[in-house]
Amino acid sequence: MEQQTAAPEAGAPSDLASQVGVERLFAPESVAVVGASEQGLGHMVFANLLRDFPGTLYPVNPRRPEVLGVKAYPTVDDLPEAVDMAVILVPALQVPDIVERCAARGIGGALVLAAGFAEAGPEGKAAQERMTNLARTSAFPIIGPNCNGFMNGYRTTLATFAIPPTSDRPTPGPIALISQSGGFGAYIMEKAVVGGLQVGWYLSTGNEADMNVARSLAYLIERPEVKVVLSFFEAIRSPEVFLQVVSRAAELGKPIMAVKAGRTSEGARAAVSHTASIAGSSEVYDAVCRQYGLLQAGSVEEMVDFGLAFQTGRRMSGRRVGVLTASGGAGALMADAAEMAGLTVPPLPQPDQDKLAALMPSFASAANPVDHTGAFNPANFEPVLDGLTQSSGVDAVLPLVWVIRDAEADAVKRIYAATDKPMAVAVTIAAPVLAEGGIPTYSDPARAVRALGALARHSAMLRAHERAPVPAPDPDRVSRVRQLLAKDGPRPFVLESVAKQVLAEYGVPVSRETVVGSAAEAAAAAEQIGGRVALKLLSYRLPHKSDSGALRLGLSGEAAVRGGYEDMVRDISAAFPGIEIEGVLVQEMVPASVEISCGLQRDPVFGPMVAVGLGGTLIEIVGGAVLLRAPFTHRQAREAVDLICDRRLGRASRGLSQAQAEIIAGVLTGVGALALELLEVESVDINPIRVDGDVIRAVDALIVVAGGPAGAADAVAAGAAST
Repeated sequence: MEQQTAAPEAGAPSDLASQVGVERLFAPESVAVVGASEQGLGHMVFANLLRDFPGTLYPVNPRRPEVLGVKAYPTVDDLPEAVDMAVILVPALQVPDIVERCAARGIGGALVLAAGFAEAGPEGKAAQERMTNLARTSAFPIIGPNCNGFMNGYRTTLATFAIPPTSDRPTPGPIALISQSGGFGAYIMEKAVVGGLQVGWYLSTGNEADMNVARSLAYLIERPEVKVVLSFFEAIRSPEVFLQVVSRAAELGKPIMAVKAGRTSEGARAAVSHTASIAGSSEVYDAVCRQYGLLQAGSVEEMVDFGLAFQTGRRMSGRRVGVLTASGGAGALMADAAEMAGLTVPPLPQPDQDKLAALMPSFASAANPVDHTGAFNPANFEPVLDGLTQSSGVDAVLPLVWVIRDAEADAVKRIYAATDKPMAVAVTIAAPVLAEGGIPTYSDPARAVRALGALARHSAMLRAHERAPVPAPDPDRVSRVRQLLAKDGPRPFVLESVAKQVLAEYGVPVSRETVVGSAAEAAAAAEQIGGRVALKLLSYRLPHKSDSGALRLGLSGEAAVRGGYEDMVRDISAAFPGIEIEGVLVQEMVPASVEISCGLQRDPVFGPMVAVGLGGTLIEIVGGAVLLRAPFTHRQAREAVDLICDRRLGRASRGLSQAQAEIIAGVLTGVGALALELLEVESVDINPIRVDGDVIRAVDALIVVAGGPAGAADAVAAGAAST
């Protein structure tokens, strides 16, 4: 998918939780509604606030003396006080002037519900930019424009038209819902409330002139009443803040789950046209979510399902699920779903099986899934479910119940209250008595299993979470490397010989080699290296030597090396008239049972991404590199190596040993350090790293540095460096 570069966040504060004005905006004591009226959206928003808001409310309308019986004021300058929040519902081109008056008056911030800005054309874009500049220079936070507002259920502040003024209010609970899209956010809100989520906060960010999803999350995640965050967005405009927030959420034990649009080229195009959003690489986004612990949901329904499990506050100490069913077929289906969700359904400890077997027919199964069959005595439902729940062999419980009668409902509620293990109940028909009791209830067993799978993944992430500190740069190393990089001046890429010297500074093991300028020097160098050697012609016109014939392999003996040198120089000179040859690299031939690749690319949204995967020619066939965003820890690098080929490489007899994987992880951490110390390095391509027993060597490498000829990065990225 084509990537697009996000606009820079110049002047954006890094600590949004303490930003001046944010608290006044999200938890106001006084509100002015500019554009309050007796009809339309101005009526809906003002009526919502008038019904519930506990503070002081002012309508601003130059054409009416009052709105819904409340005295109106012609302009914000006429207000009797500098309110905490101004809600603005007037035509787009009038908004910047009003926002400027609000800031000058000392108002805390603005919620701009009007549309017609960056999504509508150049004139609207200019109006939005005026607001952005004002927000940054005056510490005046702005939500919107082109949004439908927010709800702070803990202060009964419904500054939104997403909820009709006459409708029931959601019961405030631990869920915060934030959506870049206002219209779709209202849809998600309705789905969440109907689905049983207790939503205490709702916020739509719209075009994000100032307060975007990431910066709003920075405020919400610190709220003590917020325990779980659901989010929908099309772009991440403050990636550094976003990553800080997700990492902070892990420290607080608060899950953030997301549905993201713009993951395909068509989705990205639609996102841009919708709210002037920027959509980044889906592969990079997936990797960042895995690394930082953000839970991805494939749909709104799935996100609501996850929310049901998480809002209970219960977490899993492992991945083992105890399944209770009256059907062996259903039990097998749930066991399959559990494996696909990363869970296990292991046999119960024998004492627990014996206890359950005594309560069921002789032909029932007390292993796991526990199948009590259709001939089961209903009176034993409670002791069987209780025994399964208390078993030391399970970390969560999933009963599948055909009919929830009063007896079964009471039993489930009693057992649920007596344990701290997560429980998800699958039922054939709605069971409001369980949902109202806070017990996650699902109409499809597979949905229940996937929710428990998300719970297990997040619980495991919390146990393993570590914040990767940004390492202090090594100034001496940086100085040495920059001298190497600057030696030949601006070039489209760095010669392989120099690239390997750079990588060696960062702990990457490289092949033994020498640069020569004649056939005689090549023969002498080959003799000194010993064994078979490779010859590689070095030229700034040939970033990929194997594609152009600038390579000779497996040469042994003086005659073969001299002849290989002369033939290669002659062939290249004929194929590329006028080519400048910088030398020939004489390199040891390194054996390989496995070839690995490692690289660095700077993503336009998330910055330095380090990749590891299979190397050599397989990289183009198999693909599937594992990505990490720098900085990262050695443990995270080690986990990335384990994930190559879905963990098969570490299990295969001819794959990577533990010791070899440790060295490859060290290569990743070295490239990660390079990415942070040398911001001018645009990309690194090490392919292959040849692995055989104790021998691990990077035998080819390509580095692109900013400042070379225009288009150089695109030119050298056309193929992977390989021998």
